[in-house]
Amino acid sequence: MKKKSKTKIAFVTRKMVMGGIEKALIAMLENLPEELFDITVIVMEPGGDLLEKIPSHVKIKYLFANDHRVHKRLWGYISKGKFKAAFDTTFYTILLKNRVTSIFKENVYVSKVLPKVEENYDIAIAYHIPTSFPVTYVVNNINAIKKIAWIHSDVSDSDEKVKITNDGNEIKYSDDDPKLKYPDLLRRYKKIYEKYDRIFCVSEYAVWKFNEIFPHMTSKTSVFYNIVDKKKIELLSRENESYNDQFCGIRILTVGRLGWEKGQDLIPEVLSKLKTEGYNVRWYCIGDGDLSVQLDYLANRYSLEESLKLLGKKSNPYPYIKDCDIYVQPSRQEGYCLTIAEARAFNKPIITTKTGASEQVTNEKTGIIVNFDKVEMYEAIKRLITDEILREKFIKNLSEENADTTKEIEKLYDMTKHSG
Repeated sequence: MKKKSKTKIAFVTRKMVMGGIEKALIAMLENLPEELFDITVIVMEPGGDLLEKIPSHVKIKYLFANDHRVHKRLWGYISKGKFKAAFDTTFYTILLKNRVTSIFKENVYVSKVLPKVEENYDIAIAYHIPTSFPVTYVVNNINAIKKIAWIHSDVSDSDEKVKITNDGNEIKYSDDDPKLKYPDLLRRYKKIYEKYDRIFCVSEYAVWKFNEIFPHMTSKTSVFYNIVDKKKIELLSRENESYNDQFCGIRILTVGRLGWEKGQDLIPEVLSKLKTEGYNVRWYCIGDGDLSVQLDYLANRYSLEESLKLLGKKSNPYPYIKDCDIYVQPSRQEGYCLTIAEARAFNKPIITTKTGASEQVTNEKTGIIVNFDKVEMYEAIKRLITDEILREKFIKNLSEENADTTKEIEKLYDMTKHSG
């Protein structure tokens, strides 16, 4: 009997940094059996804390690590009689140098300049945010029977039009900032997305927002939740120490990249009010990013040096999640939010803002959902600090839920059945 060949899958992503998208990809790779899948991860460039976490049987390729000098590739095309490829490379190289007016055009031109992948795949997957380079690259540069776009954000515009400067002041975004016109930016990818066979989004909210912009693609758009392996993260939570500051009050934890979308700039004022009211709390943030300098400034401004703890990146945040008292996600924008899923797995009372992440929480049953608002956040945290019965209710209800999502992998298995 002839042995069935493995399904060849290529995942294309940006860089294996410490982030929710990358952690979700690692969990996905760990749950795809080596005996069934021949997997390649195509990364835009080397580096990143999670690169070494990719399973050893997975092949890794880099888009920009090798010599892709245009003149060398042009000579290769011409010497082989590939005149159209030579013309396209020259044409799009010129456009890149002279006519780039948007992120979308840059992504398209770069993908046109890069050589096509010689290997053929059963499935090729763009695994990142919806307007990223992998989305364009999979369509233009990879030969695959099936192509999947895997969207890791809520694809929505934000009502917030401000960001925080290093001195703590708010400034308006400029009119040409893509955050102000995100649906319009996404619409430029319409013809790109029409070439995909399947579009997975990491939350129901993300599906709804995507279909709101592209209603004619509803039939091929569906939810695929990020993989959370509860047994594994429970084991990891025992491998390292967590808080070592002997603090005896309420520990609040937020995990995620320190950035505008994640909303940590809201924390200092909320924490200051809690401290002023006499509550014995410390707020810990795991992650790094652009907001770190701003948070340091605001911590000094509100005299929170001992109460706001920036712990930096942690390759294993699970001991901290396991040992916190309240988990808070103050994001302006979220797709699914892997860290909330992980907090649920540890039965932690949750406070989250209304984003794609909030569909994981049943308001007043497993947590509290608030608007992105300092007063609402303060009031919600105060309730959980002062109402131990409410905290215990959330913990009990969370313990009765199934936070493990490893069965989601079956949706990818179903795609492999139809790739031949």
